[in-house]
Amino acid sequence: MVSVQQFSASQAMAEDAASEAQASPQGPIPVTVEAVQADSEVVTQDLPGRVSSYRVAQVRARVAGIIEQRVFEEGTHVDAGEVLFKIEDRTLKATYRARKADVANAVAAYNLSQQTLKRYQQLLSMGAVSRQEYDTYAAQSQQSQAQVEQAKANLEIAKINLDYATVTAPIAGRIDKALVTEGALTSADSTQLANIEQIDKVYIDFTRTSADVIRIRQAMNAGLISGPDDKNIEINLGDGTVYPEKGQLEFSSLEVDEATGAVSLRAVVDNPNFVLLPGMFVRVKVPVATTNNVIKVPQRAVNITPKGPEVYMVKDGKLTPVKIELGPMTGEYWFVRSGLNNGDRVVVSDTSILKTMAGAQFVGMTAAEMQNAGMSAKQQ
Repeated sequence: MVSVQQFSASQAMAEDAASEAQASPQGPIPVTVEAVQADSEVVTQDLPGRVSSYRVAQVRARVAGIIEQRVFEEGTHVDAGEVLFKIEDRTLKATYRARKADVANAVAAYNLSQQTLKRYQQLLSMGAVSRQEYDTYAAQSQQSQAQVEQAKANLEIAKINLDYATVTAPIAGRIDKALVTEGALTSADSTQLANIEQIDKVYIDFTRTSADVIRIRQAMNAGLISGPDDKNIEINLGDGTVYPEKGQLEFSSLEVDEATGAVSLRAVVDNPNFVLLPGMFVRVKVPVATTNNVIKVPQRAVNITPKGPEVYMVKDGKLTPVKIELGPMTGEYWFVRSGLNNGDRVVVSDTSILKTMAGAQFVGMTAAEMQNAGMSAKQQ
């Protein structure tokens, strides 16, 4: 909707232009033009993103028992393997000793069976025992050997459970608050004790519409643009400041979300000072392509009409519309697939007023040319 101030300003400009045309009927009216140039430039997209931890580990109890001690300080950095909790382990130690005794008992039984088997070998060679009796003792010896291996495995399990009584950090990172206190009863593999998040580098999750992906792919197939630089992703914080570290594209989904019609992407960025925190919203400027010597034209020169986009050029003193085919947009410029040549001078003045001047003659001049001709800012 056009405001009263905008309408009054446009009307005043039209009246000024009309009075100037009547005051100097002999001379053409100057309009501002700009020469379009072929350029190669990185095309970027400004997209919303959200920070997530690089790695997250849930610290859980692996054995049942009572929490005796919390060793770590909440909210601090912990290293992988650092002790976090100690669980009461008297029962586990007793079980370990019992399993150790089982191994000794099984080894003794096996040694006895080996000695008996040797004696039966001698008796078999003398014909004092039958072959069946010898085979029976040989099988018993093998069973004794298997019992030794089973006892050793049970001892190893008891040792693992005893080690689990000392809960250590599975990864290095920042540990959150403790979820249990001393005296709490834990259950094996179910009681969560704390969370650890690695945030010395973080992920930035964001999405891009499938329509953008298709349009960029078509432009690449047409040779207008080349592949993007996936290692130069700029990150802007919530207050508008630019984050000093550049991100790198880590992942791009091959599936389009049915609910949103978007493709998920993920970048990874170093976060040595922990400025980026999990859950934080940021803006990411993602390089999507690099243009290959393509014409670009100022946005203010482009008119979007029902018949398609067009620009105006001054030809033989007349404002002449030229149909163009637009490509991607970057900053204040459109990239043009067809319709213009390098060096063409397009009108960047407000053509809505100039088109109402029937029979008027125009001359295209750049801002520098107008300044050299001694025109004032108002005349320009």
